[in-house]
Amino acid sequence: MLLEVSSVFEAIAGGMTYIIVPWLILDLTGSPLIAGLVTASKGVIAFVIFPLAGTFVDRIGRRRVAITSDILAAVTAMAFPLVTAAFGPSVGVAIVVTVLGAMFEPPGFTARKSLVANTAEASNMTLERANGIHESIRGLGLIGGPAVGALALAAIGPQNAYWVVGIGFTLSFLAISFVRITHVVGGESDVDVPLQSFFRDTIDGIKALVRDRALLVLITFWVVLDMVYLPSEEIVLPVYFEGKGDPLGLGIIVSAMLLGVVVGSLFFEFLARRWSLPVIIRVSVLTCCTVMLTMALFPPVWLFAIIGFAMGLSWGPMNPVLSLLIQRRFPASIQGRVFGVQLAIFSAAPAIALPFVGALVEAFGAQPVYFVLVVSTFVLALAVVFLPVLNDFGRSSTVPMKVRPMKVKPMKVKTSKAEPR
Repeated sequence: MLLEVSSVFEAIAGGMTYIIVPWLILDLTGSPLIAGLVTASKGVIAFVIFPLAGTFVDRIGRRRVAITSDILAAVTAMAFPLVTAAFGPSVGVAIVVTVLGAMFEPPGFTARKSLVANTAEASNMTLERANGIHESIRGLGLIGGPAVGALALAAIGPQNAYWVVGIGFTLSFLAISFVRITHVVGGESDVDVPLQSFFRDTIDGIKALVRDRALLVLITFWVVLDMVYLPSEEIVLPVYFEGKGDPLGLGIIVSAMLLGVVVGSLFFEFLARRWSLPVIIRVSVLTCCTVMLTMALFPPVWLFAIIGFAMGLSWGPMNPVLSLLIQRRFPASIQGRVFGVQLAIFSAAPAIALPFVGALVEAFGAQPVYFVLVVSTFVLALAVVFLPVLNDFGRSSTVPMKVRPMKVKPMKVKTSKAEPR
């Protein structure tokens, strides 16, 4: 429970920055180009930091990294209004705060995803249920973050809005501080004893993921889908609704999509009791991509919102599916690195696609570009769901590890009694 409280506050605080940062830069410079570059830098930095964050999680410990990440993010956010009050508004300081925030947030996110297995074991909860709850709670935070950010901007301005961001990370830190976990997950230590350099340990996480062919296929498809969905949310749909002069309609549709994902994540445990993971994956992928085809018709807002909710609902189980696969298929002492690599890939994909989709929309218009994107994704989904390699998710809980073996020193831990880390 405390992990989810921490997760929702962290998601709200992080989500606020996606509204506050571009607004602040525009307020200081008046340049959309600079605002876009600064916002895009968050994705680039996250791509670099996530794999390194995973190594910290495996070496130092999941709870410790989460606490440290929250403290650093909170201090950075609260320092900005203090510096601004002392020396006046500065673009340079705003950029530094944005960069530091982008560096300090990924380790906390990675640590929390890794901690789900610990808290599930401590609570005698199935991983299916724990992952479904975790992803849905975080989804609620992602819905609330931009809304809280917008309210803070309107009420106290962009500089002072960082106080609210800092408070969010502080509350996240306080919640995670009271989480009590054991040092062992599934009979294995969740801390890796370093046997080589930090960067070679990081590479081990990449190697482990690449050698899991089934998981690599699923993640590759996920990346392609992200390159369609996220640019559509951030470019295609805004362009379309701006042309219609209907910002409220855009907000309703995006909120409906996110709400669908939240509900779909909660349904994962229900589905997992009845269907195998390969079946859940195939049904979710096909349903989601089929619903996306109907969205390309750009129906009235009320119908658009219903379709968007259905799309999010069908895709929602996939978030806990991916977490469950990593927890089951990799030793506990390397899971942080695998999560870090996965999150790095997901953070980079939209950043790569956004400029290209933006150029296509500018040249051909929102509706034609969106139609081509969703049709292409549907064709790819048909190819993916019939791949025999997906059946591997139902046959085996672990895959052979060809990276260096994880030699973990015995730890004197009483598994019957939870301890803080």
